[in-house]
Amino acid sequence: MSVINRHIKHWLTRLEIKAAATHWADRHAAHQRNTRRAVVEICEAIRERLSLIGLDPALAVSLLRGEQAAAELAAIPDTEVLRAADAAITRGDHNDNGEASSIITAQSARIIADFSDRSEPDLAHASLAALFAFCFPMEELTA
Repeated sequence: MSVINRHIKHWLTRLEIKAAATHWADRHAAHQRNTRRAVVEICEAIRERLSLIGLDPALAVSLLRGEQAAAELAAIPDTEVLRAADAAITRGDHNDNGEASSIITAQSARIIADFSDRSEPDLAHASLAALFAFCFPMEELTA
């Protein structure tokens, strides 16, 4: 193992130890930042897919959430060090035995069924979930 790899592993271990003793407010803030990062990524993917399909992403009002989340992260500022710290703080908080995944899958299946007739969403009123389901059908996600 190289000196750099050992240094990084030691640094991550220290972060994980700190994360175990992290106050709930700091843990909550880390989850909030992670959620904002996810919203930004999802909105960017939807924006890109809508453009590829030939629909104007500027008409999708719910994508404004991605812009708002990006602005909030830019104001922090969101650095690699902060992202690594947030990952260490929240690493052990994701064990729900797949319950969240199954709920999301069921909700997505219902939304996807709405588009089974090849209809397009009302971009001005569609939720992010509906836009995601339209842009990324289940067959694509499970492939």
